[in-house]
Amino acid sequence: MTCQWYTTRPMQTQTPRIAVRELGHVSLFVRDLDAARGFYRDLLGLAETGTGKNGRIVFFSAGVHHHDVSCELARAEGPGPQAKGVPGLYHIAFDVGASLDDLATARAAVEAAGLVPFGETATSFSVRDPDGHEVELYVRGTA
Repeated sequence: MTCQWYTTRPMQTQTPRIAVRELGHVSLFVRDLDAARGFYRDLLGLAETGTGKNGRIVFFSAGVHHHDVSCELARAEGPGPQAKGVPGLYHIAFDVGASLDDLATARAAVEAAGLVPFGETATSFSVRDPDGHEVELYVRGTA
């Protein structure tokens, strides 16, 4: 039996300084890309939209975005504490706006919170959540 731990009560928070518009995608490290294809493409019906990193990553879409899920071949073998690349969650990505100004606003907010951006591209950067998970913040449009 599954137990839900969440509540429907409003959270007591300050007014957010970042406006997340939607979940962008989830990236997973996997042990077997063919098995991932069998699950995400063949069973769930997501469209395979491409590959990257010399065939080490495959992208799947539910139809709106280039990809909603990406699966990258894990670089580490076996259980236990390991460096990035062990099977499991890679990162979560959030769309935070439509312009580079929106991205700059998000950067200012995370830096004001004492976080250090990393993994920067022209339209995105990442930070770590309190448990060390990588969270990418990006803008789709660059008007």
